[in-house]
Amino acid sequence: MPASAPRVGIDFGTSSSALALVDAEGHVRFAQLPTLGTLAPSWRTLLFFEPDEQEVQRPILYTAGGEGIEAYLECMGEGRLLQSFKTHLTTESMGRTQVAHHAIGLDDMIALFLQRLRERAEQHLGVALESATIGRPVHFAGGTTPEADALAADRLLAAARRAGFQDARLEFEPVAAAHHYERTLTRPELALVADFGAGTTDFCLMRMGPTGRGDDRARDIVATGGVGAAGDDLDAALIENLVCPALGKGDSYVEMGKERLIPNSYYYKLARWHHLPFLAGTRVRAELERLRRGARHPERIAKLMHIIETNGAFHLHKAVERTKVELSKSKQAKFDFSDGEIDIHAAVTRRDFERWIAPTTASIAACLDDTLARAGVTPAEVDCVFMTGGTAFVPVIRALFEDRFGAGKLRSGDELMSIASGLALRAAAPDRG
Repeated sequence: MPASAPRVGIDFGTSSSALALVDAEGHVRFAQLPTLGTLAPSWRTLLFFEPDEQEVQRPILYTAGGEGIEAYLECMGEGRLLQSFKTHLTTESMGRTQVAHHAIGLDDMIALFLQRLRERAEQHLGVALESATIGRPVHFAGGTTPEADALAADRLLAAARRAGFQDARLEFEPVAAAHHYERTLTRPELALVADFGAGTTDFCLMRMGPTGRGDDRARDIVATGGVGAAGDDLDAALIENLVCPALGKGDSYVEMGKERLIPNSYYYKLARWHHLPFLAGTRVRAELERLRRGARHPERIAKLMHIIETNGAFHLHKAVERTKVELSKSKQAKFDFSDGEIDIHAAVTRRDFERWIAPTTASIAACLDDTLARAGVTPAEVDCVFMTGGTAFVPVIRALFEDRFGAGKLRSGDELMSIASGLALRAAAPDRG
């Protein structure tokens, strides 16, 4: 590999990640990463461990990204599949999870994933990668104070350095998207970048121009804002309303002569990727078995236990994702999930979906309005709105922005890869420090 290596941009996302660099001709080039026999520019942000393969006093064995999906499917759901660990970066008290004789914490998970991402990108790009500009949300999921955001940023940087990126720096994700969008401009604009991630929604109001605006881009940022309401919440709403009732949500059980409701906490965790690891283990199994024995509908609790024990939540979330995408295209869709023992089929309308996600939509709207208010800018003064991320396709979200700014101001394109592209451009810029 060449001795001189470029600085890369890494979009480390809650659900998927990407790595890109700017080549000698000034073009953004994405690392192509393996998933199910094909190469793609994005990789699922996940780790998979097979406990039986671990050896005492040897480094932990694992697969990541698309390779982790392949290993998980080959093992028919056995082993440990961990996802959405980025969402826990603000959690100081999060414990360690046991994989055979290894006890791994959140910082370990992130370092392991970034290390494997770096290795696979090096193989494809043919260059050693030691320097990276990594995207971060304006406010990390779960963070309610500047101290929590600072903690999360420090942990992310430390994990990146452990993964082999000796020179690791952070950049706001919406600022990165702004750099990507700026290449399309023909005149100066006051632009609002709306970055819809899986764990957070972020905004950046920024002055832009067709050739940039000099080396110090920090002075061009008018305001930023962020909220922990995003794509994962939309998936969770579908699971809680379409799936969880068939698994006992809302049912009751009888214990010591008293009738009680099945605790909602199990369904809350099932509906959210980053809480799924908390359903694994003997303690939860014992609790659910106790509930099953006294439940009015024990077969429903048995189905919940089956999904947990077989790691069926992976396929469940994929089915939900397909339904969400279909609802962005049509006014109604079908939800279908079957694993041989469980069959759940339901019809859902876009109107129902929008009603279920109303709290998330309201939180995004409130954050948007607050960002503009703090900047002292009215929607009429914004020249354009660049929307990036999968949730930008959801009609009710798009309508929110059309109502405030007008459809003619909305811009999109490369919704799923613009952050990584912008981070690569940012990494290659003279003021990248």
